[in-house]
Amino acid sequence: MTSLPSTSPDAASQNLGTQSLERSIGLLKLVAANSHSGLRLVDLVRLSGVERPTAHRMVQSLMKHGLLSRPTGSTRYVLGEYCRELGAQFADRLDLRAICDPVLRAVSEETGNSSFLIIRMGLDSMCVARVIGSYPIQVVAVRVGNRQPLGVGAGGLALLATLPRAEQEECLHANAHRLTGYGSLNVSTLRAIISATQNRGYAVIGHYSVPGVIGVGVTLRNSAGKVLGAITTASIDSRMTKEKQGEAVQVVGRHVLSIQERLDLL
Repeated sequence: MTSLPSTSPDAASQNLGTQSLERSIGLLKLVAANSHSGLRLVDLVRLSGVERPTAHRMVQSLMKHGLLSRPTGSTRYVLGEYCRELGAQFADRLDLRAICDPVLRAVSEETGNSSFLIIRMGLDSMCVARVIGSYPIQVVAVRVGNRQPLGVGAGGLALLATLPRAEQEECLHANAHRLTGYGSLNVSTLRAIISATQNRGYAVIGHYSVPGVIGVGVTLRNSAGKVLGAITTASIDSRMTKEKQGEAVQVVGRHVLSIQERLDLL
């Protein structure tokens, strides 16, 4: 009689360890996809299918390593400080921040507005660099490390508008429940804004990410057409008129030309 192959204790332990790692990463991704509002343990259990005791143990381990945190007095888990550090290191690896720093400074100096370097992180956009302008009222709510669903802010909108239609729809569907945390923004409205962005050639969006603020976003590409990120500038709505929006886009475009050769190396 032919005997069935047996699984060694070492192999079984390795498989269990791999499965635990994959589940923990899955929980981390769920929190990242809902970083604006965070998720409760019951939400993680429902969305992941992981049993509550196991999910609790994994969340505690993620918190121990700084990948998740739970604000004092809250029952919701959000991304930990180490995730912010990883995002900054990712930008450093690309050297994108160093390349774009003079552009951000020049844009802020010329317009008086805050300027930002935005990259895509899965379903989110993330701010990896910021320069504050000279105008007395500045946009300081968006900090380095800030994440939000693609399309909510000007940089994320500029990036979202460059994606193939099918990928856009995947992002919109995945983020639909998160958009409720940004005023009246919904999938239908965001689709219309994406279309306008594509027709215009740059992104303009206001009031959803930060109430009373309008931002414009311009994508960064190398000469091969690869999208590397986006540069945005933002100010209060009374200051960011349509005329000022157009001027800001021209300023950004002019200064981006000065780093084009360096972008082509990425």
